[in-house]
Amino acid sequence: MGIKFFGHYLLDEGKITNKQLSEVVEYQSKNNLSLGELAVRDGFINTEEANIINDKQRSLDKRFGEIAVSLELLTDIQVEKLLQIQKKEKIFFGETLILKNFMSKETLDIELARFAEQQNIETVELDDKIKTIDKDGVIKNSIEIFQTLYSRIVHDPIKLIRMDNTSSISNKGIIALQKMRGDVHLNFAIQPEDAVSLAISTEFLKTDFNAIDDMVIDIICEFVNIVLGNIAVKFSAESSEVDLTPPIIIEPSKFNCSDYYSFEFTTTKGNLILYIKI
Repeated sequence: MGIKFFGHYLLDEGKITNKQLSEVVEYQSKNNLSLGELAVRDGFINTEEANIINDKQRSLDKRFGEIAVSLELLTDIQVEKLLQIQKKEKIFFGETLILKNFMSKETLDIELARFAEQQNIETVELDDKIKTIDKDGVIKNSIEIFQTLYSRIVHDPIKLIRMDNTSSISNKGIIALQKMRGDVHLNFAIQPEDAVSLAISTEFLKTDFNAIDDMVIDIICEFVNIVLGNIAVKFSAESSEVDLTPPIIIEPSKFNCSDYYSFEFTTTKGNLILYIKI
């Protein structure tokens, strides 16, 4: 079956249609507000202040609330209240299916149980594979930071679905590479499908992008720089001295992916590959 999102599982099983999946995702996107959106909506901060916090999040591996408090734009009590509001208002995928009469609660419960059982098995197997190649937690930490920052910047869920080191994973899209040197050597590259590159760029600058151009390429390089920068900060906090080279774009035909461990991720926007060499 492969690791996937519940909606994609239902689609593959013929339980919902593409149109229904799109409607549910769009409904959730409109109604499940981020903490910043809630804070602006309920008058805790204004849009300009929210943007300042969001900009900080792009370079810091910290939650919106943590940064807001550090900048004295919100208090701990206000952040807690916003988290409670967010939790209370959150609409889950299954709830939306029922709300739109796309599925009964009885059928939903059955499919959720089947999905959870299969996904748990495959996730455990994938975790075991990573443990066999990891060196001092470098890969595990890098993946976790990458996933966290992708979700925070793009406001899109992301799942690791596959890993390989035989170059059998294939993908289309630009490849942005950056290296960390010093006490820890790490080559770090991402190859998003074009739709994912456009999604990252759109959220990064809050401007719609419809084609891969020089601006998109620069943003993907900056995204890699942010992720690897946060990875470097983690190592620095553990008394390791590291430096980063500038990120560069590599032609896919000139990139020897067989030298790297390849990790394929899926998102609601498309797939992307993370390449790591240590």
